[in-house]
Amino acid sequence: MDYQKIVQQILDDAVSRGTECGCQAAIFIDGKLAVNACAGWTDWTRTKKVDENTVFPVYSTGKAMSSTVLHRLVEIGVIDYDTRISDIWKEFGCNGKEDMRIWHVLSYRSALYKMPEFNLDGAPLSDFEKSDFQYMTRLMAKATPEELFGGCQKYHPVTYGWLTGGIACHALNRTDYPQIFRELVGKPAGMDRFFYGISPFEDNAATLVPNEKGESCSEKSIEMMNKPCFRMCCNPSTCAMSNALSIAKHYAALDRGELLKKETIDNAINTKWRDMENDPFAFEKGRWTFFGLGYVLSGPLHDITEVFGHGGVGGSEGLLDRKHHLAFGFTRNCFANPVVIGDVYSSVGFKNRDWDPMEIPDNSFKDK
Repeated sequence: MDYQKIVQQILDDAVSRGTECGCQAAIFIDGKLAVNACAGWTDWTRTKKVDENTVFPVYSTGKAMSSTVLHRLVEIGVIDYDTRISDIWKEFGCNGKEDMRIWHVLSYRSALYKMPEFNLDGAPLSDFEKSDFQYMTRLMAKATPEELFGGCQKYHPVTYGWLTGGIACHALNRTDYPQIFRELVGKPAGMDRFFYGISPFEDNAATLVPNEKGESCSEKSIEMMNKPCFRMCCNPSTCAMSNALSIAKHYAALDRGELLKKETIDNAINTKWRDMENDPFAFEKGRWTFFGLGYVLSGPLHDITEVFGHGGVGGSEGLLDRKHHLAFGFTRNCFANPVVIGDVYSSVGFKNRDWDPMEIPDNSFKDK
């Protein structure tokens, strides 16, 4: 079957309908590239076409790659999941975080989910400060958990990248996190169009837009990632820029065992990292809320670990179906529903990651 032709038609049709402005889809099947499609425009002026190298703001899709960095550091013996963060990051050991472990951060149990509001002088944070990776990791080192760490999983929308990035930098005694990422993950996986901060000279980047009616899922998100300071900054939680192919390459490399050993992945997506007694499974269509160690678990109810990955606000995402060896990457710049990714998934026989809430019994994951 010519999946390239099928997916290209899906994207072209979505652009023709106005559902998408610009978008890309890449799919590896059994470790081999089967689809690398793109369509549309970098913005609604329709003056520049999207090509396979166009980079898009992908927001939280970048969290998975920053998690892979820490898993790589565990494999090479630099850190352990149970390493006390303050042992490698001295300034972190304060305000109730003295005994916090790396696994608490990776499993979203650090209780550091609140975005800092003020700078080190007590003034409101400026965009310049928010886009300064070193400054924000200093703020996280001084932060106080919102509650006792180690409790229920709670998503860290913005702070996760500063935490994982700060841990990696201090473990290696280095400051250039994008370079650490490139050495440990980006280069081995061939992710040549994935960036934690694009070059100021990058001219092949999409602009985030509402739909043609002016509607969007987040005007604030559009405004933020259209600012040069955030496109060029390093925050793996929110400011990643990528094409679909580089996202898919990350998951294909995981599938082929080129980044992490199978046992490392098995451990990272094990549901033991969730407190089954105290973390109720809250289904919300279109959102991922069930985590292992840094990866969202989205498999079928009989084996939730069969599919894992991460998506971002606005609809970009990447994932791996381990059973069927399908690695996906998807990007878009229209921040509004609907999203064409469900049709892309269906084209290769992959069931959309959303479950029917009527099919979810109580305590569905108790035995996992």
